[in-house]
Amino acid sequence: MTKTNKSGGYEKGRSDGFEKGKKDGYVKGFEDAQALVDSPPLHDISVKWREFQCAEKISIHFGTTVVLNDRKMECLKETVKSAIWKLEVGADNQEHPIILKIFKAPVTDQKLTELNMYRKASPILPDLIPTIYLILEGINDDEVWVFMEFVPQVKGQLIFTPDHFDKIIPSLAKLHALTYNENFYNKWDVFEDWLPRYESESVSAERLKQHEKTMEYLEKAIDHPELKLKLNDSYNDLQIILNKGPVYFPELIEAGKSIIHNDLQTPNIGCHNVAEENWNIKFIDWEGARFSPCWFDMFNLIGVFFAYRKDWRADEDLVIERCARLYAAEMLKYGITFEVDPIRLYKMAYLQRVLERSLYNQLHWGMDGIKSAFLLEGYLEKIKIWGKELGLY
Repeated sequence: MTKTNKSGGYEKGRSDGFEKGKKDGYVKGFEDAQALVDSPPLHDISVKWREFQCAEKISIHFGTTVVLNDRKMECLKETVKSAIWKLEVGADNQEHPIILKIFKAPVTDQKLTELNMYRKASPILPDLIPTIYLILEGINDDEVWVFMEFVPQVKGQLIFTPDHFDKIIPSLAKLHALTYNENFYNKWDVFEDWLPRYESESVSAERLKQHEKTMEYLEKAIDHPELKLKLNDSYNDLQIILNKGPVYFPELIEAGKSIIHNDLQTPNIGCHNVAEENWNIKFIDWEGARFSPCWFDMFNLIGVFFAYRKDWRADEDLVIERCARLYAAEMLKYGITFEVDPIRLYKMAYLQRVLERSLYNQLHWGMDGIKSAFLLEGYLEKIKIWGKELGLY
């Protein structure tokens, strides 16, 4: 064989080998890709689910064996503080959605409040907090994982109107009644070392500090081009009123304190079936919980809604009258009566919360350019009308 023939055979062999390698590599790559589709690598949630034997622990709540669907996981929300996942488990030949809330490290006081509502308060409020299936401590650098019942948010199930307050208030009254005054103190050992209390030394000191900041920002805001226009008619009255603070209505405290949710917006209110006549309400996201005047939650539920929804303002007075009286009637079912007129108590709660917190936020946002102070005018209007009615100036 000549040298040329040897060289040609070598080149052909190398070319054939290269083509075969390409083909084999493609086949192997396709097989690997198909394997990933058929059996994708386990998510960290799936790994921890197995590592901590979650199926065995959660099955107690379902009364049968549960299996996690590794392919059906959806992250609903993630912030620097937490992540919320919607998972799916199979039990008794049915699929059940559940929620995993991951509290990221470090666990701050605010997160600790919510965690302890799940750890300690849920047995006291079983029908008002989603069922807690399992709490895992010390995951991934001191994270805390809470597996709980999935309760669909009211938001998204219907077009919310003020008529729907009537569906929520009975459950709100039940929450307050179960923890009203002595009912709370009878469970003092459950709450004493973690739940913020309105009249505690630390919360009172924080309220006084906020009050002083509000007065400082008011002095600055009167020279701010945009805010000055909004404050001109209210500035003198606000100075008179704020000098009476930070607690403007002792009657609110005398009317009674309860555990309040403190952020009663529709994303934080859950109901399995809004088509039912009576809603089975469960409240979601408890990081703002505290022991405070019970009427504050009525402001959180109704007052904040109308602050944002100008399209319903014409109905506000009628809705307030209806809802305040309904709340008082629901509390009466638990033997709780209010000496002061319910509508008056609602207005007191509204002004107290605006003057001790919301007014500061609006001035702070507007002065420091954080966001628009677009709620300020509505708050000032209420302070002017209701403040005079309630004798603040």
